[in-house]
Amino acid sequence: MQLVDGDKALDALIISALDVLTLKDIDPFKLGGMFTMFNIADLMITSLETITSFKLDGTPWFILDELHDATIANTQEKEDLTGKGGRKLGTLKRNKAVTISGTNGLVSGGLLEVQTGGEFKSGNVAVSFSETLVVNASNKATTSYKAVGTAGAEIEALYTKTTDGRADKKLEQDSAAAAGKFAYDPATKELTFTTDVTDGTEIIVFYTRNVAGDVLHNNADKFSGKARLIIDAFAEDKCSNVYRVQIEVPKADFSGDFDLAFGENQTVHAFEASALAGAGCGKSGYLWNYTVFGANAEDAA
Repeated sequence: MQLVDGDKALDALIISALDVLTLKDIDPFKLGGMFTMFNIADLMITSLETITSFKLDGTPWFILDELHDATIANTQEKEDLTGKGGRKLGTLKRNKAVTISGTNGLVSGGLLEVQTGGEFKSGNVAVSFSETLVVNASNKATTSYKAVGTAGAEIEALYTKTTDGRADKKLEQDSAAAAGKFAYDPATKELTFTTDVTDGTEIIVFYTRNVAGDVLHNNADKFSGKARLIIDAFAEDKCSNVYRVQIEVPKADFSGDFDLAFGENQTVHAFEASALAGAGCGKSGYLWNYTVFGANAEDAA
C-alpha cells in the first residue's frame, strides 16, 4: 500500500501508526493535518434543531425552531457519451441542482415575508369585527368596541335575528332612531332603536375597529425573496460520540408556492427553496457546505 506518492519513509511511518491505533482511538477533530487521511465517521442524525435565516446583506431574519422535517434534495443531469454501436464511453455531468424543503409547526412571520416578498408593518390596523348583542328594555344595545368609518355610517350592517339564530330584518343607520332605522354614537358605543325592536331581541352587528397590530400585505407586484440559511442538527456516531452538524446554504431562492391549511388538523408552515451558486456576488460556486464538529468542541487556536 502506498499512501503518499514518492515518499516511502512517510508511508512506513503512517502504516506503523495505523498498526498501533484503532479507529475508535482516533479523534479526527484533534488530528490537525492528518484529518484528510480519514473519512469522517458515519453519523446518525438524531435531532433537527433549527433553520436560521439571514438576509443577503448579513442581517438576521428569522429562526424556524419547531421543525417537523427538512429535506435537502440533490439532483444532477447526466448524459451518456457513446461510441461505435452505441457502446458507453463515458458520461457528461452537468446542471447540479439543490432544493431545500421542510415543514415548521408554527406559522413563521419571517418565512411569510420571504415567501411573499412583503414586510410586516406595525401600527394602527383596521380590522373587521362582528358580534351578536341583545337589545335591552331601553331599546338600546352597546357594541363591545368603537366602530370607525364615515361619520353617520360607522355600522356596516345590522340585522335582527330570528329565534333560531338566522339573520332576519336589516336595519339602516341614521342620525336618529326610527322605524327600520337605528342611531349609533361612537363615543358611547351605544345603539338606539325604536319600539319596533323589542326588549330581548338579538341583533348581529358588523363594523370595523382600529387595533394596534402587525400587518403583511401580499402584493401582486412583489415576489418571493432570497436568503442565506444555516441548518443545525445533532448527530451521533456508532460509539455514541455526539456531534453538531451544520449545513450552510449561502444563497437560497424561496418559492412563492405554499399552502396554509386551516381546519381540524394543525396548521403547519411548509416551505421550499432552491440553492443558487454565486453567493457573494459570484464569488462562490458552493450550493451548500456540510460541517461536522464535536458537540463540546473548544475554540480552535
